[in-house]
Amino acid sequence: MKKAFKLIFVLIITVSCNNKPIETFELSITDHNYSLAYSILYILSNNNLTITFQGDLKNEKDSVLFSTTKLPQNKIRQLSNINIDNLNVMYSNSCIEDGDIKSFRFTKNGKSKHVSLQNYYHKELSPAIEIINKIVPEKFKMHYNKTGLIKDMKACGEFQIIKSYEAYNTEN
Repeated sequence: MKKAFKLIFVLIITVSCNNKPIETFELSITDHNYSLAYSILYILSNNNLTITFQGDLKNEKDSVLFSTTKLPQNKIRQLSNINIDNLNVMYSNSCIEDGDIKSFRFTKNGKSKHVSLQNYYHKELSPAIEIINKIVPEKFKMHYNKTGLIKDMKACGEFQIIKSYEAYNTEN
């Protein structure tokens, strides 16, 4: 009988936590392709996902490539729980410089934080790429290899992590 009450209690807690509104946020990820002079901007919020082509050449216009409101709420809730105050501004694998740079801008509670991931797996931010890649058609998926990133990071062991650009500028 006690097991049944415990199970019911756990189910009630689980259901009530999932019914709690998702905290409003916006997470923008820019996937740069400097060699071809364009970027793809992914904007994910608690309500929708929009993908925009941003041409970097003169007179090129931005264009929306994809948009949806069908989002996995449990994963969106996980992203909305990220504490942006705990994020540094740059994470870089010092052993690889192949140009795989993802720029994140996380906005929540009136605050905004810019973060750059350079060939780096970040346990809180990198899952956003996985979430987006599961939602979008194949042609809009970001280049991303979680296993490869983690393997390369373990093999390297050297990372550059910058807490703030102010601190970085005073050190250099």
